[in-house]
Amino acid sequence: MDLFGIFKKPAAIESLTDMEDCLHTRSAFLVLKCVFEYSRARAGVLSQKLFREQGFKAAVSRSAWKNYPLCLENITIMVERVLRPSAGDRQAEMRAGMKAAAANGTDRYPIPEGFETRFRADARALISARIERAGLAAPRPVKDLPKETIKEFFDELPIHESIRGHNFIPGQNNLRSNLCQMHDEFIARADLPALARSVIAGPVPVTVPPVGRLAG
Repeated sequence: MDLFGIFKKPAAIESLTDMEDCLHTRSAFLVLKCVFEYSRARAGVLSQKLFREQGFKAAVSRSAWKNYPLCLENITIMVERVLRPSAGDRQAEMRAGMKAAAANGTDRYPIPEGFETRFRADARALISARIERAGLAAPRPVKDLPKETIKEFFDELPIHESIRGHNFIPGQNNLRSNLCQMHDEFIARADLPALARSVIAGPVPVTVPPVGRLAG
């Protein structure tokens, strides 16, 4: 174990591959953090008991899978907003690269058990459409990005309606604060000009060796 590794500066984000990994890991973190924190807050003193019940664990898992594409949307649009000035007059090409990167994020796992086979395709279509729409409009403040998806996110949280209430402001604020924090982290780690060039260029083609020449 590298005990001194905790003091190392996080790796720079400077390539399309780096960005795809960032989109995926931060989206997964965001959805789990928001689902668990909201559920724990609403359950109150019963949270420890509730989180040990298999039925609730299944509900949390389903909520996380349903809301993952929404978090991926928000983070991808946040990144597009940051990269836009570095793309210059090639913003359309950059948006195409962002769509592909987000689509790859939805393909990292098999379709969850109990979900329709079109779940992943529907998620890709919605994310792509929102990236294109956001990219053609003036950049919105990061704190406002979750507004478009918060109602859908809130409706999928694993809390019974009897204790959920109709006020989802705490859930929205949780998403906002975490997304703003990720925005600052991304700016600190990203080499924006290099990353924009990489996203515009697209994935590096994989060279397949001729048959019969695999061995050295």
